Amino acid sequence: MDVSPADITDAMRKHPFFGGLPAEEREPLIDLGQTCTAPSGTLLFQCGDAYRGFYLLIEGGVHIYRLSPEGRMLVLHVIRPGESFAEVPLFETDEGDTYPATAETLTDSALLFFPAAPFLSFIEAHPRSALHMLGQMAGRLRSAVRQLDAVSLQDVKERLARYLVEQVPTVPDNPTTVPTVELDIPKSVLAAELGTVPETLSRALRTLQDKDLIRTEDADIVLTDVRGLRHLVDSG
Repeated sequence: MDVSPADITDAMRKHPFFGGLPAEEREPLIDLGQTCTAPSGTLLFQCGDAYRGFYLLIEGGVHIYRLSPEGRMLVLHVIRPGESFAEVPLFETDEGDTYPATAETLTDSALLFFPAAPFLSFIEAHPRSALHMLGQMAGRLRSAVRQLDAVSLQDVKERLARYLVEQVPTVPDNPTTVPTVELDIPKSVLAAELGTVPETLSRALRTLQDKDLIRTEDADIVLTDVRGLRHLVDSG
């Protein structure tokens, strides 16, 4: 898997944090990054590993998860191209900082790795850039709170409906052309991200299909009734 300088520059420019920096500050950061590739199923780091730095995903997919003592997986976040992850320990001050979760590639992936020490030196030289990064992490926190609320307060079909409508936020309730959501992650990972198991997710898909809210076509889910899906979410 080849990653061109143009791919890296484009990902940095579109990133919520890096894209907010002036070009003259963004270019040195590109030089700090280390390009790496990882086949599907690669553990980039495990929960408890000593912290080394964070990643920007250029191509592929990564899921961040924790395992319960019984071995059940709780997916905290699915990382898609253009997103970064594992930044939080960067700002922790305790000695022996570690990764709080495990990161594993879902497909063959290309990433840009930012070592902690050089990046912190950049932050010290450009303190305003830290504000951009803190803003991004605040958004992640809000997303985590929404996920916790959904797992705690909604049943699986409502969580699934929320996931689907969040993939098409700009689509009106009655679109001229029905939108399609492509599942770019395995259903087992989606189930874990929704706080359930694959069997229960399959039942939720069938329930939404029986209600004529969706239609499944292989790896695609056609949202045949966007208004109905949003109503289900709001009433949950």
